[in-house]
Amino acid sequence: MNLGRIKRFASAAVAAAMLAALAVPQGAYASVNLKLSGSTTVQPLAQKFAAAFKKLNPSWNITVAGGGSSVGFNDVLSEKVDIGMSSRDPKQAELDKGAVMHVVARDSLVVVVHPSNPVKKLTEAQVRDMYHGKITNWKQVGGPNAPVVLCGRTGASGTYEYFKEAFLGGKRQSARTKGYASNGMVRSAVARNKYAIGYVGMAFVNRTVRGVTIDNVAPTRANALSGKYKYVRPLYFITKGPATGNAKKFIDWCRSAAGQKIAATEFLPR
Repeated sequence: MNLGRIKRFASAAVAAAMLAALAVPQGAYASVNLKLSGSTTVQPLAQKFAAAFKKLNPSWNITVAGGGSSVGFNDVLSEKVDIGMSSRDPKQAELDKGAVMHVVARDSLVVVVHPSNPVKKLTEAQVRDMYHGKITNWKQVGGPNAPVVLCGRTGASGTYEYFKEAFLGGKRQSARTKGYASNGMVRSAVARNKYAIGYVGMAFVNRTVRGVTIDNVAPTRANALSGKYKYVRPLYFITKGPATGNAKKFIDWCRSAAGQKIAATEFLPR
């Protein structure tokens, strides 16, 4: 090959490379970092959303941390994260600071006991009296002669806020209640103690604990979907102001048919 042909070949190669570069969408290979924090009820769902979304978008790096719903509000409103997570409704002060709520699924709250506990049914009033310290022994509700061991969530928890409103008439749980930082920790505490009672999201109920029938309605998925079981709450993603940019892309996908198919595997669709 003579020098002229080599120069022409090189020029053509350079031109082709330039055209190829122009054909690649701007930012196609740029990594995207998205941070979420908050509710430990929403956390496992958000992690599933993130894993599925990353398969479709390999350049995205999505981190999901817990801490409780109040942490989710604080982190997103202080712009520490892109998206907060909450299992409770917002407070007016949080809305005033710019919190915008996006429902991504629904979840049922379930009162749980140790599988060996013979008490299978309670009323809402009995649960309230337990957590207000009026019922202190299982024999008062047809169970064994043993003290009721109260397990619950800490104050930063959206699950606790919902439980307080749904079961306790807005009043605080007894100071005798051992507070835990996550649904999983409450479940583990009840699973370790045959005289314990706790409350968790339905997605956290497994064979280590048993959901209690409340006012003759069993805490089943079918009853929750039909509305017969009334202790159902929305699960939220939170943004500061309307969702924009990458946060909006992720939230929109989670709320799409593809995302809701994932939500429906353990939770209720929105």
